[in-house]
Parts: sequence; structure tokens; C-alpha cells
Amino acid sequence: MASHKRLKSVVQSTAHHAVSALSFVHPHLGQACEDAGMDSVEICVSENEPCPRAFAHIEPLHLALNTLKETFYGLAATEGFEPRDIESAKLVFEFKHGQLDHYCSVCTASLVSASKTYQSKVNYLGNTEQV
Repeated sequence: MASHKRLKSVVQSTAHHAVSALSFVHPHLGQACEDAGMDSVEICVSENEPCPRAFAHIEPLHLALNTLKETFYGLAATEGFEPRDIESAKLVFEFKHGQLDHYCSVCTASLVSASKTYQSKVNYLGNTEQV
């Protein structure tokens, strides 16, 4: 198994990807949260289905979140990890409704391994923030 220090890289890369336009999560997730009156939402990419049940009917969001899950596990595999090495992986998206055309303003990625929890918080400009 790879060094657990590399999981910090996986978390950082996942948070950056999640707030980028490359993830295709936006603006679908921002719009869905605004419609539901939510300022934030937790996405569990380590679950079989990462799309929240309340949003499962939004096909572009469903597809984007499943692709984000694949990206996360692809990043982990690149660093030498297998799914069994990761106990849980979550992304918390926070939005500023009425701004940014429903794009994410902040994403906090968290990963729990057998030995440690790793976190990274990135804003929509790609800047890392304090967790």
C-alpha cells in the first residue's frame, strides 16, 4: 500500500476538481440546493450512490456526481490506494445563492483512512482556505 501521506494530495486534488468547471457538478448542484432552500450539502463519494436522494431526479447532477466519485477513486488509485483503503470520503459544498450563477463558492473534501482524517477546503477561485 502507498504512503498515507499521499492521501493529503488526493483530498486536495479532489477539492480542486470539485469546484472546477471540469467536474460538471455546477450549476446543477447550486440550483438544486437553492430550490431546496439549502446553503450547503454533503456528498458522500464513498457511498454506492453519491447523489442525494432528494436530487436523484436531476439527471445531469446524478451523472456529474457519479463521475466525480469516479474521479476521486481514480486520483486515489494514481497514488497507489484501493477503495478498501478509504473508510469514507465526503465533500461539503457551500453556496452563496444569488451570486455566481449557482457555482460552488467553497468545497471542503474530507477523507478518513484507517489511520487518519485528511481535509482540504478550496473556494471557487481554486484558492485553499483554512479548515
